[in-house]
Amino acid sequence: MKRLSLEFMLIGLCLTMFPFSGGACSCAWRGPFFVAAKDAPLIIQGRITRHDTGKPPAMGVHVLETLKGGMLDSGMVVQMGDGMHCRPTLEGFPPGSEWILALNASGSKPGEGLALSHCGEYWLRVENGEVIGSIDGTQSQVKRMPLEEFKRKLRYPRFHE
Repeated sequence: MKRLSLEFMLIGLCLTMFPFSGGACSCAWRGPFFVAAKDAPLIIQGRITRHDTGKPPAMGVHVLETLKGGMLDSGMVVQMGDGMHCRPTLEGFPPGSEWILALNASGSKPGEGLALSHCGEYWLRVENGEVIGSIDGTQSQVKRMPLEEFKRKLRYPRFHE
């Protein structure tokens, strides 16, 4: 009996000393941007203004254009990844960079405010008038598309018969 309680004490000690990864996010990839972003209530084009590395990590975004949904302000804070909430990390979004972001979509676990999910292609980089990323292909297929063409396709999707 003493041996059994000693084993339980050792297991408990190990769990407190070493981080438990059982709560880490695990999700299936929901597809390229045009597929994954369909369920996002808010899609914006924005510029990253700052990083907040606190708990939870977040980034400031200056909204350049609202592509889907509605906003009352041109600034927002987007909750980012900490390994537990199915969100990307800050490092991939340097201040000054420009992005198309599909916010609060499926897979992004609850938290305060707006969030970006990493369970699909919910963000695309904007550079030199082009959108870059997995726009409508496979997970590893990076494509480029003129920004205006992308916006047209996002606003007026083709219907299949």
